[in-house]
Amino acid sequence: MLKHILFIGAVSASMLCLAQKKNQSTLDSITTTAQAERFIKSNKAYRGKIYTFNQEKHDTNMTKDLFKLSLGGSKVYENGFEKTTYKVIQKDNVMYYRVSYIFIDSEGLTDYELKRYRQTIFSKFDQGVPFRDLAKQFSMDKNASRGGDTGWFTSGDMPKEFEEEVIGNDKNHYPNKLFTVNISSKKWHYVILRTEAPKPIEEIKVLKVTEAI
Repeated sequence: MLKHILFIGAVSASMLCLAQKKNQSTLDSITTTAQAERFIKSNKAYRGKIYTFNQEKHDTNMTKDLFKLSLGGSKVYENGFEKTTYKVIQKDNVMYYRVSYIFIDSEGLTDYELKRYRQTIFSKFDQGVPFRDLAKQFSMDKNASRGGDTGWFTSGDMPKEFEEEVIGNDKNHYPNKLFTVNISSKKWHYVILRTEAPKPIEEIKVLKVTEAI
């Protein structure tokens, strides 16, 4: 009986080892996001996920190690029960932008009241009041608590009309100069200050898979 149990255990261990080797071989062959997505769909037991890490936003010991890897490189972590593999499947330099803004919702305001609201902001800024203080006082959304700061954002993160002026309009690329954006269909209005020059930031897409050991 004991020999039978030991035999079954040995067979199970052997099968697990073969499965792990097959999985490792498959992981080694993955070089694109599409291949990673197919792997996740076909191997649900590995709880695969794809993550995007940004070198500016994600500053941990793990992400620092991942950014050091070349495209296709892997990093393995084990905790005694399971093994987690992170594989870099895409590396890009993505252009990012950063501004501060004051948001005005003109729902319930007359055109005259909206005009006066903006004039007050411009006037106080010209008098030397810091923009972050104006944002805390006048902005009508949650970014007021951050002094209007957007943080670093890239194309597709903000409303289209907002991005057309911030990204595409050269006349708005000067520091310490206020400009406005209106999204009339939604009664949204922005007073914007460019706070940082655009810059490329490295991003990586990482496939994460976890398996029992």
